[in-house]
Amino acid sequence: MTCISIPVLCYHNVSDVNGHTPEMFRAHLDAIADAGWRTITARDLLAVTRGEMRPPKKSLVLTFDDGHVSNWTTVVPELEKRNMTGTFFVLTDFTVPGEARTAETAPEMLTMKQVFRAAHLEGDYSQFINESEIRAMLDKGMEIYSHGRRHQAAFMSFQPECPLGAERSHWGGWSIYPGHNDSWPTFKVGSAYVYDGFWPKFEGRGQPRFVKRSEEERREFCRRDFRKSLERIRELNGLDEQIFCWPWGQFDQAAQDELKAAGYAGAFTLERWSNTRGTDPFRLNRIGVAARKDSDWLRSRLRMYSTTPSARFFFKKYHKKPEINTVLYATDSIKLSGGSRQMVNNIKAMSDMGLKVYALVTPDTAINAALEDLDVEVIRHDGFSRYWKAGKFLKSLIEEKGIDVVHSFHNRAYKMGVLARLMGAKFKLFINRGVISKPNSVFFLWTALSNGVIANSAQCAEVMRKYWVRGKLLNVVYNAYAGPDFGEPKPRKKRGTRFIYLGNTAPIKGFDVFLKAADRLCREGARDLEFVGVGVSDNKLGNYDDILTPAVRERYRNAGEISHDAVFDELRFADVLVITSRKESLPNALLEGFALGLPAVCTNVGGIPEVVRDGVDGFLCASEDADCLAEKMRLLAEDPTKRFTLGLVGHRMVRRLLTPEAKGRNLMRVYMGEHLYEPLPLEDIAREAADAPDPFETQNSMEEHSHERPER
Repeated sequence: MTCISIPVLCYHNVSDVNGHTPEMFRAHLDAIADAGWRTITARDLLAVTRGEMRPPKKSLVLTFDDGHVSNWTTVVPELEKRNMTGTFFVLTDFTVPGEARTAETAPEMLTMKQVFRAAHLEGDYSQFINESEIRAMLDKGMEIYSHGRRHQAAFMSFQPECPLGAERSHWGGWSIYPGHNDSWPTFKVGSAYVYDGFWPKFEGRGQPRFVKRSEEERREFCRRDFRKSLERIRELNGLDEQIFCWPWGQFDQAAQDELKAAGYAGAFTLERWSNTRGTDPFRLNRIGVAARKDSDWLRSRLRMYSTTPSARFFFKKYHKKPEINTVLYATDSIKLSGGSRQMVNNIKAMSDMGLKVYALVTPDTAINAALEDLDVEVIRHDGFSRYWKAGKFLKSLIEEKGIDVVHSFHNRAYKMGVLARLMGAKFKLFINRGVISKPNSVFFLWTALSNGVIANSAQCAEVMRKYWVRGKLLNVVYNAYAGPDFGEPKPRKKRGTRFIYLGNTAPIKGFDVFLKAADRLCREGARDLEFVGVGVSDNKLGNYDDILTPAVRERYRNAGEISHDAVFDELRFADVLVITSRKESLPNALLEGFALGLPAVCTNVGGIPEVVRDGVDGFLCASEDADCLAEKMRLLAEDPTKRFTLGLVGHRMVRRLLTPEAKGRNLMRVYMGEHLYEPLPLEDIAREAADAPDPFETQNSMEEHSHERPER
C-alpha cells in the first residue's frame, strides 16, 4: 500500500484588486516548481483513487474556483510558462458566448463581491470566463468542470448581519433576494445545495418574512441544478465523465446522493485528508490557499499533505451546522394564561416559518381551543405528574417523530424533558420562564441539564442568575404581539381622557394603586376623566370600598373578567393604558395597548422598563408611587399631542420589533445555539416619531383644505 498522498490546492481569482495578486501567485508557482513538484489533472487524481493509476511522487493538482476572467488572462499564461496544468471550475449560468479576451481587452477587474453582485442583480457576466475562452483553455491542456450553476446561497441561520445595502453585506444575499432593497436584512449564508435555509417571502409587504425550505424541496433544487449544470458543462468540455466542485466546499449526504444520481463521477470539497487509492471520489480533499499565504506556508502544506500518514494527522473535516426542522412545545397547564398564549404564538410563528410543529398538552386544557386552527400536530398526554413514565413517553415520542427541539413551559414539562435526555434521547431542550418570582431551590440543577433557558425579559433572566442559573444558559426572547392589526393610529379629537387598567385583583398587580392614582387625579381638579377596570371581577370590587372614593366611583366603570376579543374592544376606546404592578416580568397587556397606539403609564418594575422608556413610549414611576402616576396621567390628559406621539412609538415597536415573525427568528437563533441577550433597539423608532410634524396641526390643515372648493 502506497504512502503517497496527492495535495490539491484551491485558488480563486488572481488580480491586483482582489484574491491573490499576480506577484504572489507567480511566487507560489515558482516555489512549487523549485521544490520539484509537478501538476497532474483532476482526471488523473480520480484514476488514482480508483486504483487505475499509481500516484506519482511529488505530484499535485491546482484548482481554481468560480471561473473569474483573471483565470484566463493571468493564470493560464503563468501555468503555460511553467508547463503546468490547472483544473478550473466554472459557474455554468454565468458562462456566455463571447470572443476570447486578452489582458488588454478584458474588463477592468472588480472585487468578487462586485462581480457576483453584477451577475445576480444585473445579469452582467463579463467578469467570468466565456465560451471562447473555455475552448482556448481546453486546447491548452487545461481542465474545465462545473462549480454549479450560479453559486446559489441560502440563509442558514437568523444571526443578523448588516442590511443588504451596507458595504459589508455578503454577496450571497443578492442570489437569495428577487431584487434589491438597501433595508432588507441579511444573515449568515451557506450553500443552497446543503442547507434547507430560510427564504424571503414578501406577500405584498415591504419587508420579507422568512420560510424554511423542506429537505425534499432542497433535493428537488439539487436535482434540477445538477442536471442543468451537467448538460451545460458537457456542451462546454465535451466529456462524458464529469467532476464537480462544491461551492464553499460544503456538502451533506442528501446533496451528495443527488449529485451521484445526476451522473457526476466525483466531487472536490475543502476537507483536508489524504488523496490516494481508496479515497472516496466524492470526498476529494483540498487545501484552501488564502490570499495572504506566502510561499513558505505553501511549501509546508505540500509537505504535510504529500504522505498518507501526515495528511491524515493534519486532517480537517467539514461538519454541516445542524438545522432545526421539528419543534415540540410542551406544557401541563390547563389554563390559557399569558405564558400559554405566548406558547400558542410560538407555535404559529414556527409553523408559518415552515417547520413541523408539535404541541404536547393535557387532554382537558383550555389551550386546545386555541390550537384548533393552527398548523400543528397536537399530542394529548395526561401523565405529566408521573415523571419517570413521562420522560419515557417523551423519549419515545422524540424518536418516533424525529424532534429536534423541545421547548417546555411550566415545571412538569421541563422535568419530563430533562428525564428524557437522561434516558438517552437526542434533542435540544429549552426551558421557558416568564415570571419574575424566585424559582424553586433546585431549579438551577434542572436548567444545568438543558440547552438553555428562555426568559421574556432581561430582568426575569437576572432573577434566575441570582439563584444560580448559569449566565451562558440564559436567553432573552421578548413576547410578541399576535393580535389583530388595527393600522397606524390616528390623532383623535375628543374632550375627555379614558384610562384603562388591565390586570386582576392579585396584590402584585396593584389595582389598589391604580385607584389611589385615579383619586389623586380627581382631587387635583382634572376634568372629563374616565377610568375602566378590565380583569377585575365584580364580586372582588367590594374589597376596595375604602379606596374607591366617590369622585372615582362616579367616573369608574368595571368591565369585569371578559373575553380576549372584548379586551381589544375596551382598548380601542381607551386613551391611556395604566400598569401599576408591584412585580411583573413582561405583561402581554402592554403589547396589546401599544398595538392600538395607547401610551403607557407604568410602575418601574421587572421587565416593564425594557419596553417602556420614560418619555419615549410612556412614563415610568416607582412602585406604589400613586402621586407620580397621577402626575403622568394628568400630563397625558392635558396634552393630546404627547399622548399620540408616545402611543405611536409603542405602536411602531410592536409592529416592527415584537412581531411573531421577529420572535420566531429570535427563537430559531437560540435553538441553533446563539446566546441572545439584546435590548430592544427603540432609539430609531423614537427619533422617527420625534421628527414627525405635529399630528393635530397636520390634521387641522387637511380638514381645512378638504372644505375648500376646487378651482375650475
